Amino acid sequence: MQEQKSSFPFSMVERMMPWYPGIAVMGWAFVLIAFFFAWFVLSPAQASFFSDAKAVREGAAAGSAFVSANLASHVLETWLPHFKFFGLGLGLLAIVMALGTIAKRLRNMGVVIFSQLPENMRPAIPAPPKRIRLFQFSALMGIMVLMIVLIVGIVLAVGVVSGYWDNSIANELNPAQPGSALLSQLSVISSYAFWLNPLRMIGMAFLFTGITVALTVIIGTLRMQTKLLGGL
Repeated sequence: MQEQKSSFPFSMVERMMPWYPGIAVMGWAFVLIAFFFAWFVLSPAQASFFSDAKAVREGAAAGSAFVSANLASHVLETWLPHFKFFGLGLGLLAIVMALGTIAKRLRNMGVVIFSQLPENMRPAIPAPPKRIRLFQFSALMGIMVLMIVLIVGIVLAVGVVSGYWDNSIANELNPAQPGSALLSQLSVISSYAFWLNPLRMIGMAFLFTGITVALTVIIGTLRMQTKLLGGL
């Protein structure tokens, strides 16, 4: 019995399923890179910025070591958490792909076993459950949402965040007047986390939903095979 070929984008997901070990390794790599950035770049930048009195670091001129350290801290804090969550998302995607591979192999194994029976005893094998498409779609949506969040975080980091914090706090940021470019940048910086972080959680929720649904597909496949065997 030959399974019907899936349409795009489900065919892409099914081609990715055997790659789950590589996807898991890639997820680990993203998380480790985030850890090393935090250890070797973000932590020293924070230590450098807070190494002197508040008046000294806030009064430092643009281009000074204090402003550069503060700029590096805010830029990294903007994109690094999303980079880390994308790595975690890849790890969850690997779990979904592994579960999908298990479900597919279980079904293929059942087809092979029942094909060895005499034709008059061979039970009709039900069509694949619609839930397969649900967990594939959920996994694809989850990783795409996390990728979009990461891209938005990088754009904000190299754009408005970098443009705002590359200034002296006491001499340029604090005296900024209403309607100025600096206050417009500050409004963006102060507001993006309220929608970008929940969007990141939506991506994670999609991936966890994919794992849950994939498990129900495996359970359903095992129950179906047990019922068909019992009918013999």
